[in-house]
Amino acid sequence: MEIVKFFHFFGLMLGAGAGLGGLAAAIAHKRTGGGPPSDTIKAIKPIFGLFGLSGISLLWITGLILTQNVDTGLLGGLFYIKLLVAAAMLAISLFLMFVAKKSAKAGVPPPSYFDAVGRTSGLLAIVAVAFAVMIFG
Repeated sequence: MEIVKFFHFFGLMLGAGAGLGGLAAAIAHKRTGGGPPSDTIKAIKPIFGLFGLSGISLLWITGLILTQNVDTGLLGGLFYIKLLVAAAMLAISLFLMFVAKKSAKAGVPPPSYFDAVGRTSGLLAIVAVAFAVMIFG
């Protein structure tokens, strides 16, 4: 089970790194005057998206494995709220990847709401980690 925990924490690090990297890219873009994103920003954003999706997917897979031998009823209602938050994050991540691929295929920038939805997922990640700390100590 220790190897599963390792990959669970690795998924957390992967997702957090992707979120912080995306935030850093957005800040750098604003500091350089905004406007159309540079080729570097255009190239790196999808990579961060893929890392984020990989991280949340890894968290789900390993989380399900870790709870196999646990009576989840004993974990309380907060555990199920954490699962809902994590499900929302997964849905947002899949949605953003779909929208990004569709926009790239059409050769147009993502819709204006794209970054705001991504920031929402980041906020949900903080909530999920806070709940996990409260639940598992």
